Amino acid sequence: MPGSSLDSKKGIPILTALRKKIPPLDEILAVYGTIVFLIYGWASITFSWKVPSWLYYLSLAEITAILSYTLASSLLECTIILLLLLLLAFLLPSKWLVDKFVTRASIIVYLLTFWVALFNLSTLIQLPTSRDLIFFGGIAILTIGMAIVIADRILPFQRLMTALGNRLIVFLYFWLPLSALGILIILVRIL
Repeated sequence: MPGSSLDSKKGIPILTALRKKIPPLDEILAVYGTIVFLIYGWASITFSWKVPSWLYYLSLAEITAILSYTLASSLLECTIILLLLLLLAFLLPSKWLVDKFVTRASIIVYLLTFWVALFNLSTLIQLPTSRDLIFFGGIAILTIGMAIVIADRILPFQRLMTALGNRLIVFLYFWLPLSALGILIILVRIL
């Protein structure tokens, strides 16, 4: 068929353009390892903080169920954050995020985590107002932008972020199987 070779040649530039908009798998895993480290680390701290009081009135099965839900929700949260970063990389010009994906995405994740934790701690006493949301959102965007600009100028910092991201991949080998076990426990409890 003469038309099929023409169609396949038209599809090649589109695939090439799409590949340029998506970071390499090793960089995606490094960023995912960073996200998993932060989210599961925070979930582990809060879970461990609550366990001693739960021992007084919850059974071991109930605590295991709570842990399973914590692991499953952490997996969902990490995956959503990664997908949002990949969507951002796809929508923005390649020079903005894809070219230095590990460094820039890690900065976004670290600073966003910092500002969300700070916002959470500052609103424990009173409910946040829309002014609080605008302030924290604006300051988070400003600091993320400044940190990315500064990181672009400091090559050792870029190497540090890449090396750290590559080392945090090890947490994927620990937390993802535990999350799969947690999801399995949830499914068994439901059925």
